This record gives sequence, C-alpha cells and structure tokens, in this order.
Amino acid sequence: MSKRVALFNHKGGTGKTVSTYNIGWKLSEHGHNVLLVDGDSQVNLTALALGFDRFDAYYESDETRYNNIKDAVSPVFEGKPAALESFDCPIAQNNQKLFILPGHPDLAGYEGQISLAQETLGTLSVLKNLPGALHALIRMIEERHDIQFTLIDLNPGLGAINQNFFMASDSFIVPTNPDPFSLMAIGTLGSHLIRWNEWKQTNLEKFADADYPLHASTPIFLGTLNSRFNKHASKAAKKFDERIAKIDQRVADSLVPALENAGMTAKEECYNRAFGDWDGKLTRDNKGLYALARIPDFQSLIHTSNISGVPIFLLNEEMLRSDDIVGVVKEKAMENIDSFNVIYEAIASKVEFLTSDDCRKN
Repeated sequence: MSKRVALFNHKGGTGKTVSTYNIGWKLSEHGHNVLLVDGDSQVNLTALALGFDRFDAYYESDETRYNNIKDAVSPVFEGKPAALESFDCPIAQNNQKLFILPGHPDLAGYEGQISLAQETLGTLSVLKNLPGALHALIRMIEERHDIQFTLIDLNPGLGAINQNFFMASDSFIVPTNPDPFSLMAIGTLGSHLIRWNEWKQTNLEKFADADYPLHASTPIFLGTLNSRFNKHASKAAKKFDERIAKIDQRVADSLVPALENAGMTAKEECYNRAFGDWDGKLTRDNKGLYALARIPDFQSLIHTSNISGVPIFLLNEEMLRSDDIVGVVKEKAMENIDSFNVIYEAIASKVEFLTSDDCRKN
C-alpha cells in the first residue's frame, strides 16, 4: 500500500509544487514508484513533470485529454451511471518511476458539491460518494502502477477540496518561506488541520457504507520545509535566518504540541533521530528539530532545470553549458547542485523514515 504525503500550507508562495516534484524524484531514485497528484487548479505540477511541450499535447490529444483528476471523478460528481475507473498515468519527463495524476483547472468547480456533501454528513444518498471519491481514484491508480509513495500538491486554500485531499493522506509536510506571513500561517495552520481530521474521525462510520468510503487514516506531521531564501556564504542572509529561526520556534512551541494533542504527530524519538542522522551533513544553520531541511533559492538554475527536464540536483556541466552557464559561474553552479543533492537526499530519507510503521504512534 502506498504512503501518501500531502504538501500543504494555506499561505501561498512557499515553493510547494517544486518541492513536491523534487522530493518525488529523489524518492524514485531510492527505488520507489512514486505518484505525484496535482490537486492545484493552476496545474503547475503537471506542467513541471511532463515538460511544457508534452503538457500542451497531453491536454490537446483526444487520447489523453480526459485522463486527468477532474474528468476521472466526474461520474461521481455529475451523477453519471458509471463507476470510477483508473487510467494509465503519464510518466514524468526523463523518469520511468515517477508518475503524474494530471490536474485540471476546473477541479475547483466541484468545491461546492464536496462542501455540501460534507455538511450533510452523508444523509443525502446522491452525495454520499463524493467525500471519498478522490481517495478512491488515487487508490485505484496507486494499485494500477504499484506505487510506494504518493505526494499530493494542494493549493493554498482552506476549502473542501483541500480538506478532502488532506483527509485522503497519511502524512503531511508544511512548506514555509522566510516572510512574516509564513510565521502568521504557522500560528493558525494547526487549528485548520486538526478540525479537518476531527471531522473525518467523527464521521468515518457515516460514510462506511458508501461505494467510496473515507480513507481511514490519521494524517501525521512529518516536518516543515524552509524554502526559497537568498543564500550567502552557504548560510541564509541574516534577516532570513532570523525569520526561519522564528518559524522553527513557533513550530516547536505551538504547532507540534497542538498536533500532538490531536494524535497527529510521529513518535518524538523519530523526529530526534531524523534530525540527528543528518546533523552535520546539512549546513550548520539547519537547527529546527521539525524542519526537514532548508532549501535556498534556486536562482538561475531553475531555468536550466526546466529546459533540461530534470530536477536541479541532477543538472550536469553539459546542461549548464547548453544554457550558457560557463566559467566561474558554472563552477559555482556545480557546487550549488551538489548542495541541493544533499538537501533533497536528506528530505527523502527523512520522509521514508518518518512514514515508517515504527514511527507511527498507533
């Protein structure tokens, strides 16, 4: 059975889509079949994974245009006399083990129906299958492709679709970046996630006899990502470093205790081990116990990555030269690429460990 990880923060601009792609790729390097689920109506994860040329062709071709998350669940949401069916998901560009469940800009159109179905608690038979439909589709595709890890990219909202994706997950990562709004978001995020989980646990039995029941799992907090900060001398610039430290502190003082009281954390010794195993391998400013890693700004490397069809940590000298990155700039870029490889190796290894059965409390 696949382990599902949602990447979510109700504050936007935290780099969650690129993080989803890079972590998924690194997990596939560890030998796992990985499914990326594009739950954001901007469909950026699909474009990133397929490559922009394949992306356009995928949604224009009669053979594949309906093989996406919205059209796949439409029989349930539009009352069609048909059961959900899986389909062959496309693989990411240059990676045979990384699959993508393509998104759709109109998925948000089902927001009201899911919300109504959840508010009526399954008392209306015509709506009873809606809250479990996304979970059922993902499960079918996981089985079809023998998936070991599923990463779900959510949009920054607090609506019913995001709640539904979160309820279909086994664990979650919170991407952040060093600005005042991320700090504010950490202060309120826990209450929303706890409320979503409590709704599910309270109403599991009400949907147990649906064709598509709710996913019977409690989402567990894996950690944060401190993303997209400017780097100087292998360390975050002072003001960003201070903000990241405040985020780490608020996570430890506020978010984790609230989630722990709700049964939504891993064993404390697992967080300690995950941190300790990489202490000294990541830069010294990786001080947050619950931070999976700090991820510096990609700067110009993001363009090279996009045109090369690989994550930043797989760029090589030939790819850099093809993007006119040469000389001293190229040498510095290669150092940064090596650093990014260590960072994502750490994140993927921590995800594997923290999602293990040994780290779950129940």
